[in-house]
Amino acid sequence: MAKYKYVQEFPFRASPKVLYNYISTPGGLQQWFADRVTLNSDNQFVFYWDDRDHVADLTSSRLNKSSRFDFVGQDAGNYLEFKFVTSELDNSTYLKVTDQSDNHDVDDLESMWTELIDNLKEIVGG
Repeated sequence: MAKYKYVQEFPFRASPKVLYNYISTPGGLQQWFADRVTLNSDNQFVFYWDDRDHVADLTSSRLNKSSRFDFVGQDAGNYLEFKFVTSELDNSTYLKVTDQSDNHDVDDLESMWTELIDNLKEIVGG
């Protein structure tokens, strides 16, 4: 089945420096993104949601800029990328989410990401 790439930018009233740990560490991600996030013995991120583990490699990480997780095993070919974009006009911060997965339901993805980002905004006050 072909993968679908969902891309959306969400505005934040917090700096990338404040937000970075929430997109790059197990503890930060667990607060808003998944039910549980741990590191396994191979330093892979293990995300738990929908009653199962989803294992991913952190394939890219730029301090206060971005992180990318490429999933392995039965989720191979799926990835999540979080990237901070700063508006040159008003210096505001946006979190750009790229979610490539088997889910082709745009309404479902929109609803899910809006809820997740609202959770993150509630935590960081942004």
